[in-house]
Amino acid sequence: MSLALIAVAVFSALGALLYWTLERELMRVEFDEVQSKIILVQSMLVEQGQSGIDDEFRRKLDDVLMGHGNLLVWIHARDGTRLFGNAQDPLALDVGEAPSTFTLPDGTVTSGCRVSIKEPGSSEGAQVTVAMAASMRNDVLRMYGTTVAWLCALGTLATAALAAWATRRGFRPVRRLAEHAGRIGPHSPSVRLPLDDEDDELQALTVSFNDALDRLQEAYSRLESFNADVAHELRTPLAALISGVEVTLAAPRSQTEIEQLLAANLELLQRMRVIVNDMLFLARADVGEQATGCEWVSLAGEAAKVIEYYDGLIADSRAKVVCEGDASVRCNAGLVRRALSNLLSNALKYSSGPHPHVVAIRVMHTHRGARVSVRNVGDTIPRQDLARIFDRFYRAEPSRAPRADSNGLGLAIVRAIALMHRGTVDASSNGGITVVSFELAK
Repeated sequence: MSLALIAVAVFSALGALLYWTLERELMRVEFDEVQSKIILVQSMLVEQGQSGIDDEFRRKLDDVLMGHGNLLVWIHARDGTRLFGNAQDPLALDVGEAPSTFTLPDGTVTSGCRVSIKEPGSSEGAQVTVAMAASMRNDVLRMYGTTVAWLCALGTLATAALAAWATRRGFRPVRRLAEHAGRIGPHSPSVRLPLDDEDDELQALTVSFNDALDRLQEAYSRLESFNADVAHELRTPLAALISGVEVTLAAPRSQTEIEQLLAANLELLQRMRVIVNDMLFLARADVGEQATGCEWVSLAGEAAKVIEYYDGLIADSRAKVVCEGDASVRCNAGLVRRALSNLLSNALKYSSGPHPHVVAIRVMHTHRGARVSVRNVGDTIPRQDLARIFDRFYRAEPSRAPRADSNGLGLAIVRAIALMHRGTVDASSNGGITVVSFELAK
């Protein structure tokens, strides 16, 4: 519809311009003809001399005008007497020497001019009026206007039809993509839009859409895995709570047994609360929440606080924890201590080898901000497990049975804290030495 309206506007404007141009050109030709006949009549009057306008002169003038049916000539004496011309006398009309348009008494529209004879002789002072009737010009313009109108109408229809055809043909690849997109659903997440080499203009869109589908499928897979892991993690304590209550209710129990059951249940509920809180924290990080309450802190100072907090666990593990280097960065000190705490507890938990072993915390400046690494000696983490240690609830052990002191979210929280500070995480494990790091942006 829009293309049809545009075609109407364009053809109408073009037709109007051509019509106006033709009208101006026809009027110019008429004025040139009038001017040439004015000069011719003047010359004939001058040549006639003292003889004046007689029958012989009238015959000559009629011969000159023969074949020019639209050309009108009037000659008036100085006193206004009409010497030559038809009864539609234009003498009373205001006609000047410059070409102009005027209307005769009978309503005929003409274009012409009037001059006075200045040469001495019997015709001196006579006025010659020459005009061209506009009927032929109007007929030509009428025929031309009708032709242009039909051409504009046909052009508009042709343009609309061709535009509709071109649009349908141009949108054919889009319709094919829409059909393929309609096949994508929860039961077919791996379906992708085809890459058609004939439609280069859609290549970038198709590639971008397929990339978006890949990211969505990956996020959907992570969500499914996360839901399964959450159900698995919460199922065990819930089953323990239910079975404990059922056993207690099966027979009369003493006050001591009930207190022991409540204490065990409280421990399980506290563990579930930790899991739920950690999940909520990770959910906030996933939606892009940034760290707040940031201030300039010394990372070595925060590491010293964490080492002091774990002093008892360090002594029990007969490990030695050292901190090397320092860097100041603007961050949330509480979140950084939490990340350091998770890394240090993991390092102490999985360290092995001759005692006492050393766990090293290294702090350094980087071009983006600051980097904190925790190094420990222990079993080498397989490559396939190393790529997933920051995933939620992921454990490298063959058994999925949860450890009593771990919920599988520690390193996932470290990554979330790094992301909340516009940072990154990485890990390496070679030759029994494992290094886990996180980086904080400035």
